[in-house]
Amino acid sequence: MTQHQDNNRNDRLYLVDARFIDAQTLAIREGHIAVSPGADGSMVFVDSIPDGAERVDCAGRIVTRSFAVGHHHIYSCLARGMPPPSVSPTNFVEILERIWWNLDKKLDADMIRASALAAGLEAAKCGATLIIDHHASPNAVAGSLRIIAESLERVGLSHVLCYELSDRDGAASRDAGL
Repeated sequence: MTQHQDNNRNDRLYLVDARFIDAQTLAIREGHIAVSPGADGSMVFVDSIPDGAERVDCAGRIVTRSFAVGHHHIYSCLARGMPPPSVSPTNFVEILERIWWNLDKKLDADMIRASALAAGLEAAKCGATLIIDHHASPNAVAGSLRIIAESLERVGLSHVLCYELSDRDGAASRDAGL
């Protein structure tokens, strides 16, 4: 982040009394930060804030650049409130068989879209602007990554998406993922 710069622009958002943590150095600095509009969203510390400028009181809060979710299973947000399996799993394979593989087989386009929107909103509320997702929907393979991409973009998030390739549901499902 730039140290100090002229702040005579009213098109910026001003973060007042912010505590900024530099993710590269872990250095902590306090002060007022001006955030420029646009894709670059440059941030600079400023000594004063112009009258009439848009302000956000950040006293007692931490400010940092955005975060990334480095490994996600977006459809897992649908598991909240889901009843437990009739027989509790005792190991990882049983967790996959009784919970996750059971859920991913039930996904359709609407459920994929709903899960991507919900996961995207949650990530954005937590300060993430990028999600890396590992997706599986063996009975709704075609277009599933496109649905996730469009949903995340609707929320304003960047993404890196991949589809799980597995023959656990047969060769046709595996080949559809290619």
